[in-house]
Amino acid sequence: MPSLSFTVRPVNVNDVWIGYLDTARGYWNATSAGTHITRTTTSKNTYTAGRWNYSWGGRYTPTGSGSGRTFTIEVNVQYLEARAGSSLKTWILSTSTHELGHALKLADNPGTTRASLMKYDRDPAKIYKPQSYDISEVVKYS
Repeated sequence: MPSLSFTVRPVNVNDVWIGYLDTARGYWNATSAGTHITRTTTSKNTYTAGRWNYSWGGRYTPTGSGSGRTFTIEVNVQYLEARAGSSLKTWILSTSTHELGHALKLADNPGTTRASLMKYDRDPAKIYKPQSYDISEVVKYS
């Protein structure tokens, strides 16, 4: 499993969605955590978006173990559109950046009172970048 540096490949998405992935990567890469997330055309780690009748906005699915671990990130546009209103872009970015957080070993719903991108109850229209708590956790576990 990649820790601070890894690659990701967009699959079956258009240039707008590649832009969302690039922005989410950029949010992590701009932090002081030392992350280096690169988009390539050959990575086994993938990022995709679609319209699925599921009750989740994003999903991170790891496969394998150790250094052979790979992941798939899926962003569910149908779920996000039904909830985001006029803030769809920031909800997509919040979800994409959140799911990349899992690739950095961050868990959902951390037990903290501090703001976190990884909390389910965050406001995705306002919290769409890694927060100071998230950055400190990446550094702690790297």
